[in-house]
Amino acid sequence: MSSLPECAMLKHVHHSAYRCRDAEQTRWFYEDVLGLPLTLAMVFDEEPGTGRKIDYMHLFFKMGDDNFIAFFDAPEGADDKLFRPRSAFDLHLAFEVDTREELKAWRRRINQAGRPCFGPIDHEFIHSIYFFDPNGIPLEITIKDPDYEAVVAKDAANAHRVLKEWTEKTRALKERNFGAAALDLRGIDMSKTDFSKIKNPSDKDAQQ
Repeated sequence: MSSLPECAMLKHVHHSAYRCRDAEQTRWFYEDVLGLPLTLAMVFDEEPGTGRKIDYMHLFFKMGDDNFIAFFDAPEGADDKLFRPRSAFDLHLAFEVDTREELKAWRRRINQAGRPCFGPIDHEFIHSIYFFDPNGIPLEITIKDPDYEAVVAKDAANAHRVLKEWTEKTRALKERNFGAAALDLRGIDMSKTDFSKIKNPSDKDAQQ
């Protein structure tokens, strides 16, 4: 059991935010192809917390559950390497639909929009199709298997044991790669840190 103070359980993801190469290209894909309406498009000239002067746009697209997927279009400092297709091990976002027919319809629609889409892949508890957005972000659309609840309940009962075994198996390799200190952040209290006073390295460069 955790010794930290009690808090209300987190309800849901309000939004996930990513960097985009171009706001209009991203709008085309998420609104015209994926059907998620553009709900907010806000322009700012200052980075929150640091006060650093920078022009950027923050976009929000609404999903069917009233949550959002969001993007930052910040051309200053953007590099094409940021938008190369990433491994799904590093990052991916999965949407959900209700039926196999809906899943196949989405695969056809995405392919017809010129974005390669493959699958469905059977993961036993879910079935998924896969594709990339214009920013190199791996995306997934998934449906639950008929045995989803039973599989999840079975795995939940064993989750901590499986995690413990995995940690013991991989600990030595990770310590070689990252160092032991990087693998255990418990006990570090950041509650009194004032992040507004943290300076961006580019600010120092600009003053020289």
